[in-house]
Amino acid sequence: MKLKFMRSLRVVTCAGTLLAGTVAVLPGQEPEPYEAKSPTLARRLSIIGTALPLAVGYALDKGGYGDEVGPVVVGGLILGPVLGYVYAGEAGRGMAQAGLRAAVMGATAGVMIAICSRGGCDPLQSLGAEAALAVVVAVAGGVYTGMLIMRDIDGIGDRVRARNQRLGAISVLPTYFPESRAAGLVLTWRH
Repeated sequence: MKLKFMRSLRVVTCAGTLLAGTVAVLPGQEPEPYEAKSPTLARRLSIIGTALPLAVGYALDKGGYGDEVGPVVVGGLILGPVLGYVYAGEAGRGMAQAGLRAAVMGATAGVMIAICSRGGCDPLQSLGAEAALAVVVAVAGGVYTGMLIMRDIDGIGDRVRARNQRLGAISVLPTYFPESRAAGLVLTWRH
């Protein structure tokens, strides 16, 4: 019992050194490096990741490569904002948001196909009620997808600021030290 207490005390004794601004950690327990990220750069990367595929799609369409436009544009709309999340160190959240956008776009396309499968959406004939309903679904899905994209681009700066504040603070984490077979606390202060 006394030996385990002394092993755990080693972790706590590091606190004074950490609070003094120097890093004192147990062997094998190096803290992850902290680097402040720029909220502005994260937002710019999200905008570039979204706008560049749209510009490439436009250029392909004007160049006579209309068949290749769809995947490029859809890929940019789904994956474009993820670039800012990857820079911010939150790739998982970025991919979750991309999945949401993909689901909305897929559901919109599925509903449009279901509406038009009955044959009332032929643009060479007079457009009927099915075509009007398909257009309403397309507009609603497009507007909602646009709102999701704008929310991601606008919100990435706030997420980066929160990350910088969270990682730049004092943190106390419970941990297990396998070399001494003891549980304890690791106190880190990043500045």
